[in-house]
Amino acid sequence: MNIKEIQGLKYPDEYFIKFFFKYQLHHQSNLTFLELGCSNGCNLMLPFQYGFNTIGVDLNSNLCEYANENFAHLSQSNHYQFYNQDMRKFCDTSSDLKADILVLASSIYYIPQEDFLLLLKQLKQNKLIQRNIPFFIRFRDIDDFRNGQGEKIADNAYILENGVTGEDGVFCQFYKTKQMIEILIKELNLRDFQVMSLDYENIQNDTKVNNSEVVIWGTIN
Repeated sequence: MNIKEIQGLKYPDEYFIKFFFKYQLHHQSNLTFLELGCSNGCNLMLPFQYGFNTIGVDLNSNLCEYANENFAHLSQSNHYQFYNQDMRKFCDTSSDLKADILVLASSIYYIPQEDFLLLLKQLKQNKLIQRNIPFFIRFRDIDDFRNGQGEKIADNAYILENGVTGEDGVFCQFYKTKQMIEILIKELNLRDFQVMSLDYENIQNDTKVNNSEVVIWGTIN
């Protein structure tokens, strides 16, 4: 498949790529990856091309359509499924997926913290993930320039309004790193983990902005 044919984002999150290879996942077999907030499948395309089964969930119907189109171009025997659904509903109504890898790349900040906590509980209760599995999460830190721009809903939670990123009217929850680690330890028994702080500049609509995000990977459940 030519990269020009890919609909939507062209490549995986660079830290997901690091995670994939540092965990030596490319040397394993018969794994199922579950990504909540999968966009057009750009992250899942990496494990899929290594022969793994992939399950993606995204609220945006256009992105799910892109994902199905992109994966249909790859002639492989392994399976893929994309669900056009709110990830909260998916975790509430699905069961027994028993995925071997859980990926939450740049998605959980679009739901309130209380919904995130419930989602984590349902992942375990509904057996959507196996025990002792690798885990990847990327979220927005409280130092991100968006924090505080818009209508305040709760602590570090806003309906965004910045006129720059195209996210006006979108809910966004920001987390302190220590806070997120405590949540993941309590709800998913996170252990043997690494934390990477990502502070970088970006250009949005001809405006330079300061992004602050955090990546955590480790073992859960």
